[in-house]
Amino acid sequence: MEVSPSEPAEAALQQTIGVLLAGGVIAFPTDTLYGLGCAFGQKLAIERIQQMRGLNLATRPLTFVLPDVGELPRFTRMGESAYRLVNRIFPGPYCAELLAHPSVPSPFVQGDRRTIGVRIPQSALCEKLSWRLGRPLLTATAKSRAGHVLTTAAEIRQEYGTQLDLILDGGTLNGPPSTVVSLVDDWVTVLREGLGPANRLVG
Repeated sequence: MEVSPSEPAEAALQQTIGVLLAGGVIAFPTDTLYGLGCAFGQKLAIERIQQMRGLNLATRPLTFVLPDVGELPRFTRMGESAYRLVNRIFPGPYCAELLAHPSVPSPFVQGDRRTIGVRIPQSALCEKLSWRLGRPLLTATAKSRAGHVLTTAAEIRQEYGTQLDLILDGGTLNGPPSTVVSLVDDWVTVLREGLGPANRLVG
């Protein structure tokens, strides 16, 4: 289904929310690349994404997509410095590694790993979906089984076909991925340089 990431139609939003609440898995455009996503709390859908991408959730958990910074305290714990920084970079093309709130269950936190990755994309589509769900979207980058980034809805359909319940076509997305930054214990560590400018992480 075609969708405008900046001005998603009401019908598209309603259909997508229905699929997600029913435990479905979707492909959707973000402000960087396409993601494979499902609703937080849908165990079988999480397992489907894990199988599709060949992910070990103990070492590579799915990323939380939230609608705005005000939702961060529900799922993360951070100091004042980290909070000031996330207000500067979100919404935008960044993924922040933060300490998970004690209420976040496995498989997102296991053993010594007590962190989660969080995105708040500069995308009306992502924002509206997250608000209407009332819970995070969980996502992994849409890649082929060989590890190649899938840049169009057609490529995603060719790779995964009926394994997906819905593909939202937002055009071609072939730019850099998000910039990944760790803010654990208020230390700023760039883990991957991407579309988000590194100079916004300083100051």
